[in-house]
Amino acid sequence: MYEAIKTVVLTSLVLISIMMTFALWTYHPKYDVLQNDEYIQHVSVSNTQVDTAMVVQPKQVLIHKGGAHYALTKEEKKNEVLKEVKKWALDDFENISSSVPQGKFLSFLDGKERLEIIYPDELPIDIYRLIFTVEDRGLDGLAFDRILVPFSEGDKFPVYFIATDRHKIYKATASDASQDAISRLAKEANHFPRYFAYPVSETKQLYLPEKEVELSSLQYYTDELDVDKFKEALFSDPSFVKKDLIPFGEEYTDGSRLMDVDFFQRLLLYVNPAARVSNMGQTDQETHFIQKSIDFVNEHGGWTDLYHFARWSEEDRKVIFRLVVNGYPVFNEYGMSEIVETWGASDLMKYQRPLFRLEIPDRTRTPKTLPSGREIVKQLEQAKGVRKSLVKDIAIGYELFKDPEREKVIRLEPAWFYLYEQTWKKVSDDGDGGGGGTNGLE
Repeated sequence: MYEAIKTVVLTSLVLISIMMTFALWTYHPKYDVLQNDEYIQHVSVSNTQVDTAMVVQPKQVLIHKGGAHYALTKEEKKNEVLKEVKKWALDDFENISSSVPQGKFLSFLDGKERLEIIYPDELPIDIYRLIFTVEDRGLDGLAFDRILVPFSEGDKFPVYFIATDRHKIYKATASDASQDAISRLAKEANHFPRYFAYPVSETKQLYLPEKEVELSSLQYYTDELDVDKFKEALFSDPSFVKKDLIPFGEEYTDGSRLMDVDFFQRLLLYVNPAARVSNMGQTDQETHFIQKSIDFVNEHGGWTDLYHFARWSEEDRKVIFRLVVNGYPVFNEYGMSEIVETWGASDLMKYQRPLFRLEIPDRTRTPKTLPSGREIVKQLEQAKGVRKSLVKDIAIGYELFKDPEREKVIRLEPAWFYLYEQTWKKVSDDGDGGGGGTNGLE
């Protein structure tokens, strides 16, 4: 009897042991990985989503006609042109750079009746594919900053993609296409502001207004963005994030990533140092980091105002988007008008952005008359310490200030700016050209 009981007990223990071993082998812990991923995707600072064409916009669209240059300064006119170009199927790209001598490069750009679309920086062909219909597949590594369209009445015509700094011209063919909108705008060209060409090198010229420009100073009441939503969006597990108080703000970290909030300048800076180390020497061939930058901000609804692509650096893997108001770029010396992203081969290393959105425009508007483009060129050429060869761009924009007396009010003052090497500077108001404050951390 005793032996029978002993056998039953031992058998039971063996069965229990087998069952526990099987359970351990087949156990998959249901940690918060899926829960966290889902959590990140659902965190959104705003409901705004954009596509590439909405963010990557031309800085100028010009009509060259009868030896004169006319700028389409109103957004609805630019959009008419872009809407038409998007309908074209662009194919059969051919490198014709050698057929245009460097000395005739500028006259090729505006020597005949044609439309010119100018982007703020060279864009990889992969970005153009996301905006227009580029059918030619053998164009890896190409980048362009201008598109040139000779006026034509046929349904098949050449379209030129140009990299001005590198003296590169590619001829493409648009088939089954029309230029109805472009022809209509060309006939109205005399009603658009007249610009002049200002050469800054043998292959590059800027187009600036012949006459003075009237703009108004603006004021906006702003809305603070929710810091907690950025914490939840940028950290994989916000429950491990520790918050500390620092001068003028707060610092958040999970031990490997850092998010600084500067309440004084109203800026957010997120840093992921591990992305730099783990990605060195790797190359992401699938998605260009300009597009990844747009997607990243989309993922947490970070397009809280109108921002346009401004510049990028392949070497630094950095992309800059700039606040735009009424069609004009906005500059601020501390970066309050920029979204800046720096990438490793696949992961984001650094993300800097404003912590406010423009909410309600104040009715108070103060008109201001800006000098003509010719006056600005004269000032820059006479300014001490300004070398023409280092002037990369000249533009009208707004300078962003904090109102010293009203915490939530932002002031925008119209002014002339110039891109000197990699830094935007304000043209001095006192008429002596350069020497204004530094604007735009580029």
